[in-house]
Amino acid sequence: MTDEKKKRASLLALFFVYFLDYFGYALVFGIFGPLILKPEFEMFSAATSTHARHIALGILFAMFPLSQFVGGPIFGDLADRHGRKKTLYLSMIACTLGYFLSGLAILMHHFKLLLLSRAITGFFSGNRSICLAAIADLSPGEKNRSQNYGIIGTLGGLSWIVSMLVGGYFSDSKNSIYFNPALPFWITTLLSVISCLIIMKFFSETHIHREVFTLDPFKGMRNIVTCFRIKGLGILYVFYFFLMMGWGINLLWLNPYALERFEISQTQVMWLLVGTGVVWSIGSAGINQILLKRRSSEDISRIGLYGLFVVFIVCGLSSNYFTFAIFAMLASAFGALAWTNSLSIISLCSTEDAQGKVMGLSQSVGSISMLLAPLIAGIVAAFKIQFVYPIAALLIFIATLVLSIVRIKQKAEA
Repeated sequence: MTDEKKKRASLLALFFVYFLDYFGYALVFGIFGPLILKPEFEMFSAATSTHARHIALGILFAMFPLSQFVGGPIFGDLADRHGRKKTLYLSMIACTLGYFLSGLAILMHHFKLLLLSRAITGFFSGNRSICLAAIADLSPGEKNRSQNYGIIGTLGGLSWIVSMLVGGYFSDSKNSIYFNPALPFWITTLLSVISCLIIMKFFSETHIHREVFTLDPFKGMRNIVTCFRIKGLGILYVFYFFLMMGWGINLLWLNPYALERFEISQTQVMWLLVGTGVVWSIGSAGINQILLKRRSSEDISRIGLYGLFVVFIVCGLSSNYFTFAIFAMLASAFGALAWTNSLSIISLCSTEDAQGKVMGLSQSVGSISMLLAPLIAGIVAAFKIQFVYPIAALLIFIATLVLSIVRIKQKAEA
């Protein structure tokens, strides 16, 4: 096989693995809301208040990014020092166990085991950052890298759609007596095994830089402090932090918000989530690719931020489900533009031999954001759920201000 064919095969393998990995990541957003908030699923006693259920849901959502925050930098360094392929094997095998335990916990109505399963899956969820680093290895230049990250964004949207359909259909016992909320997690377990086989067969190592590796469980915490001091990158991580926290509140609480505020059915929620995935894919594959021909990654990210701010304000003011659903789906297009190009901006400000570390740091910052987002949303929703989207809009506004500071500093240094 020629080098070009190996490169193409490796890219396709990475895209496939990312698709399957994001499938597992997205699955919880369609299942955990009803699972925790609705008494009929028996995760808690029927006497448990809605207030307590929102807090529990926030803790459950926070467990994954908390563990990811610790594991992300470790796997980023492993990928840089011992190669992408071996590190992918390790993370995917452990995630397979985590998905299986999630299904078991749901079947047993065991909330603590469910928390443990999310902790395992989160700690070993280095797949996406390693995929992003390997794609960076195979994508020289801004346009090529941003295009491949755009494909990643599209695959995330498509994977989201499939995940919502699979999760919504196979978790609903009305469709079959054999269906329940645990079944989608066991389907994901099988898909994780397929991911390992795909990497084994088609992925060629893109980066080997062997050094002595020292396990440091507190590296994520130190990285959060040090990454903000990196010249040219620190302020971009601040921007990414607020972007991901604002977007995370929408992502995590779209399902619970729609269920409680508008009292819609679980099927309606499923189609709303499917719609957001469709629009995300359009934003990544269509709108982003068109804009890249005329605008820089920073400009496109700014467009996404402006759109998110306006849309979140409208979502918070919406008093009927139809208006809310339209703007909630529109948010996905702007979110795709902001997220895809924010990663491209950060990647391009780093050296080629540190892409794994930079993506690992990005994952750490994203993990902290996604750790705080559900805790904030859970507390706000327990107090008054109508305040969820105004808080998300405020965080996006702060991210926009930080990106404006980046531009001012760049002009001053030019």
